Amino acid sequence: MKFGSLEYAKKLQEVLNGDAEHRRLAKGETDSYLFVLEPEPAKGVAERYILGYAMANGEVADVWTGERKTTFVLSAPYAIWVDILEGKMGPIAAMTTRRLKIRGNILRLLSGSDSTLRMVELLRTIPTEFEGQYASIKLGAGAKGA
Repeated sequence: MKFGSLEYAKKLQEVLNGDAEHRRLAKGETDSYLFVLEPEPAKGVAERYILGYAMANGEVADVWTGERKTTFVLSAPYAIWVDILEGKMGPIAAMTTRRLKIRGNILRLLSGSDSTLRMVELLRTIPTEFEGQYASIKLGAGAKGA
């Protein structure tokens, strides 16, 4: 499924809610998140994607695409998101080195780093189609090494 699409967001919800370990790590969490994937026209990614989700006591209660007021906004060029999903860069390192821009209380966000790391592990299992020069990268079922 296309990275940044509503279909992808719905799969994110299914995968996170279906994982007992993620639910345990996120227990009590009630924050909402907006992921902004900035375009990189020179690399074949012309569109800006915005994907969001809201947590309710450790489960993903809602997902959407497009702007909404959220607790946290995480934005980065498309390539940074791909690097995180591929495992070339950790999500916490991306945040602390400011490659992933954060709007919201970063200390609060980092306090949930265990659930963030588990989420990224789970996202790597989703069959994902990337755009532009990233189109040859395969994640999830059928990917090399998956």
